[in-house]
Amino acid sequence: MGLFNQFFGKKKIEKKGKDSRYLPEKKEPIHIEFAQNYIARGGKFIYCENSRFTRYYFESILNENNWTEDDIIAQNEVLASFFSLNENVSHPKAMILRCEYLIANKGAILICNRQIQEQKLSDLPDNLIIVASTNDFKADVSEAMTAINQKYKNRLPTNITTLNAFDPTKENDFLSYGGSSKHLYLLIQEVNE
Repeated sequence: MGLFNQFFGKKKIEKKGKDSRYLPEKKEPIHIEFAQNYIARGGKFIYCENSRFTRYYFESILNENNWTEDDIIAQNEVLASFFSLNENVSHPKAMILRCEYLIANKGAILICNRQIQEQKLSDLPDNLIIVASTNDFKADVSEAMTAINQKYKNRLPTNITTLNAFDPTKENDFLSYGGSSKHLYLLIQEVNE
């Protein structure tokens, strides 16, 4: 420290190891951000390493709720076949469906008429089992809508909505007003590329 600094009391500058304030903030990976926001909204999910685990956890959900395959409706032929379900159940206790995307910054699940046909959320069973993959993560709704435009090009889906509120007792979010809370089970299956 120089003599001049001693008289005028110049403070020693400490390096705190901070990045420049002009650099963008470091963000969590997209799947971590989704998990944090989803859980904060009352959601629960199960990570599945492969299709065998997806089937195992599906059976666990059925056992936990005392449901049988005849209590679950699947409007998707692939899911109906994979889980050995009927596509026509008159009074289902739950519905199994795919989603379009998992929205990280909202912790929400984006679905459209490809999953729920032209039904309103309030018309669906109170229990939904969503099957997603690790390829379904998108940073925000804008990125998801861009992906939908690219995915469906000339046959854009209608009835696009997000599932936001996962605990019916905590439906106090303004964005969920008028929506319908459902008990959700989210199975996220790893995609091995």
